[in-house]
Amino acid sequence: MQFGKEGTRGTAVDADTIMLGRTPAVNSDTAPVYPREDVGINAPAVRSVKGGLLYMNTLSSEHGYFQQLPVLFGCGLKGGVTPSETTASQSDYAWNFSPSLTAANSPDSLTIELGDDTQAFEAEYCMFERIRISGEVAQGMEPSPVNVEADFFGRQLTPTSFTSAISLPTAEPINAKLARFYLDTSWSGVGGTEKANILRSFDIEIVTGVKPVFSGSAYRYFNTHSEGLIEVTASFVFEGNSDADAIFDAHQANTFQVVRLKVSGAQIGSGVSHSLTLDIGGTWQSVSPLSSEDRNNNLHAATLYGFYDPTGAKMLQANVVTNVSEY
Repeated sequence: MQFGKEGTRGTAVDADTIMLGRTPAVNSDTAPVYPREDVGINAPAVRSVKGGLLYMNTLSSEHGYFQQLPVLFGCGLKGGVTPSETTASQSDYAWNFSPSLTAANSPDSLTIELGDDTQAFEAEYCMFERIRISGEVAQGMEPSPVNVEADFFGRQLTPTSFTSAISLPTAEPINAKLARFYLDTSWSGVGGTEKANILRSFDIEIVTGVKPVFSGSAYRYFNTHSEGLIEVTASFVFEGNSDADAIFDAHQANTFQVVRLKVSGAQIGSGVSHSLTLDIGGTWQSVSPLSSEDRNNNLHAATLYGFYDPTGAKMLQANVVTNVSEY
């Protein structure tokens, strides 16, 4: 799978970047229906009818990497973001994709190419409607990869040829073992209190609210997109210790809390390190002490449901530092 950022949404462009991961089943962009009509023939239908065009699929990187994150957030959560170099001449670019909850976020769009050595296809006006980032800390020497998954939609699927001569990307893997968990009671204190020796796994799901909009026109594909509710949930598995017990107490008391999940990678040149930082404010929707067991250790499962906090005027912050300055 490879992609190019569109200058005008819906105007296809050549790809310039390869996305590492598994190529999904291509799927179709149309679903004909077969109307049941009474014509005196013992057959279920005598014709098929095609409706609109809409391409939908999911990209997945089982071993996610930092360099792929800007395009996912930029074409789903917040577009038009210009990164800033943290350390002069070190290419350690900081991207802030924290979405507005009161104004348009204007996500960017892509032309995506996918297929195999027999046939390539392209879909234009692609945007991400769901982003899921999950990882589990391995309990031995094996890797602890972070899975990055994103659902996208596009206007239509067209047979084409792959854009050639695209170099493989540099990829700094996201390692769940390097994930750190912070828990505070307000946005003003977010990231101030790390809860060490507790995080076993995490599963963050962001529904971006971006959706295709169809209206009458000369074409069967969607005309434009709109932005709706942004939703975020964060599920965790914790060691069953006193901090996990305190989270259960916060759930019972319906106490507002702000979670920070930060995953770091290698240093970029002599600058700062690759990182993904997600901040989510809300209350614990469910907490299940003793939800599972690992080698005689009790584990707790918990899910935080994100919502807008009028005091902090926030629900979600998403920040990435990596060595790419564009997508």
